[in-house]
Amino acid sequence: MYQKLKESFEFDGQPINKDLWDEMKTQSNLLQIKKKEVLIPYGSNKKYVYFIASGSFMLTLSFREGEGKAVWFHLDSMSNMATCADSYFLNEPTKYELIALENSTVIRFSKKSFDSWVLKYAMFNQFYIRGITYERIAIQESRALRMLCTPEEYLNFINEKYPQLTKRIPSKYIAHFLGISPEWYSKLKKKASLN
Repeated sequence: MYQKLKESFEFDGQPINKDLWDEMKTQSNLLQIKKKEVLIPYGSNKKYVYFIASGSFMLTLSFREGEGKAVWFHLDSMSNMATCADSYFLNEPTKYELIALENSTVIRFSKKSFDSWVLKYAMFNQFYIRGITYERIAIQESRALRMLCTPEEYLNFINEKYPQLTKRIPSKYIAHFLGISPEWYSKLKKKASLN
């Protein structure tokens, strides 16, 4: 599992600094998360980042506990660093919840460790900024296009830009994300040629 994490740091061919890698392995925890288990509960104030080594998660946004709306997904093959930004960056109880969609394995890091590595290692700083930037752009673009596009156009965008979602995430959760019923999603998939 740690090898996958190492590869995500070395994707541009630059080997990871040995001291950084040693610290990452010693200052992390490998966790097994069961399907439907809540990794980050609504209202919590957790200061952790989770690298998804295997599995998938749904990020929901809530105004009240138990009434969440799917707003994004994190998979081992896409958006594989997960946290709830409001608690992590703003130090406030989160309005989000991170729920496992399948049995998953994550590597947990504390914010304290991440903050230390950002200052100590240029390579980690670049990785961190690139990861945050990618995630924010992906979520912002997704939300903006959801407002502008017809459901069919939006589904085609998701399938072209993030094909892992329509291939790996169960239809009922994609329907939840789109804000439509599973039945409507099934009809929309046929219309959008996703079957």
